[in-house]
Amino acid sequence: MKGHLWSLLLSVLAILGSSQGKVFKISKMECRTLDPSFTYFKTCKVVRRENGRAALYINEVMLYKQPIDDIILNLAVFKVSKNRRFQFLNETLDYCLFSRQLMANGLFGFLMAPMLRISNLNVTCPLQQDLIFNGFSIDENTIKEIPIPNGVYMFQMRSAMMKKWRSDVKVYATRVDTY
Repeated sequence: MKGHLWSLLLSVLAILGSSQGKVFKISKMECRTLDPSFTYFKTCKVVRRENGRAALYINEVMLYKQPIDDIILNLAVFKVSKNRRFQFLNETLDYCLFSRQLMANGLFGFLMAPMLRISNLNVTCPLQQDLIFNGFSIDENTIKEIPIPNGVYMFQMRSAMMKKWRSDVKVYATRVDTY
């Protein structure tokens, strides 16, 4: 059994290490409110530019107006084929703890750093404002270092606040060599 697990792990690492893709082409984004009494999405759209690149615009309005210091984020990455989804990553973390050590948190830190530059998000807890991401640009410099092969992917970010799942954002993208 141990040998089988090692060979499976080595196969996955070989696939990840042989990544030839350079960019992600965004096909669509879906934002879903899981608790409409707590939050809703005013804006959730992908804007395509002439050069083939895309920018994500999200405005999540918080109906709950008290400070929130219990925030859990879940990031999942799936490779999508015609009839299956293969999960590459499923990582959950405490946002308030994460915000104190932003870059020490692997893929979350890698993805969040460029997002924080174009958002109104206060990096520290408690959270007390609507969340606005105006034009998160997807280009070669944003996520080119993610070591996954060409193909279609779904990036899913879910958030829980005060011990209840509140929102779910999915971004569908294709990993390709060039735009």
